[in-house]
Amino acid sequence: MTFSIIAKCKETGKYGAAVATCFPGVGAHSPHIEADTGIVLTQGWVNPPLGQEGIDYLKKGYTANETLNHLLMHDPGKELRQVAVMDQYGNSSSYTGVENDEYKGSIIGENWSVHGNVLEDPEVLSQMAEAFEASEGPLEVRLFEALAAGDAAGGDKRGKQSAVIKVVDIAEFPYIDFRVDDHEEPVQELRRIYEKNKHVLIERYYEWVDAVKQGIVL
Repeated sequence: MTFSIIAKCKETGKYGAAVATCFPGVGAHSPHIEADTGIVLTQGWVNPPLGQEGIDYLKKGYTANETLNHLLMHDPGKELRQVAVMDQYGNSSSYTGVENDEYKGSIIGENWSVHGNVLEDPEVLSQMAEAFEASEGPLEVRLFEALAAGDAAGGDKRGKQSAVIKVVDIAEFPYIDFRVDDHEEPVQELRRIYEKNKHVLIERYYEWVDAVKQGIVL
């Protein structure tokens, strides 16, 4: 039903994720990301409480593998799900339940991983991985490149409807959280929203954070 990527920028320490699917409003349910902590993503039969439980576990200092194992031990519906975890060190671990429809799977690289189920073609994941590895620039741009590559390779074979991109930087101060809940081309629309608003929201991010901390109204 879904294809996704989670990643950590080695240079800035930012965490980010991008997801596209054939169902509406994916960004309301997944991924879960917290600055200085990591990422938990559930898809297939998405489970939002599981995502938050994973973040809470990561905050205690557990690794991606330890966190994933903990979540799976307490998830009776795990065979219906894909779960991906990234820890504070950028290490990833993922699980694909047997009841997810083909094509399904994941690829794990250094500081990133890609995942999908009900995909049009296995190339969706390999193209996403190659696009992310080959891309340069801010983390959000690299996430967009990966998501676009997956979309171009066929994406979700049942169609397309929603997409989300999230990037976190400073705790409690959202950096990027753009969503498309219902659109014929959600990945393209998500990129359009980003390009339109990046100068206003993103380039003034640190100015905004400093001003809020000092009690200044911009």
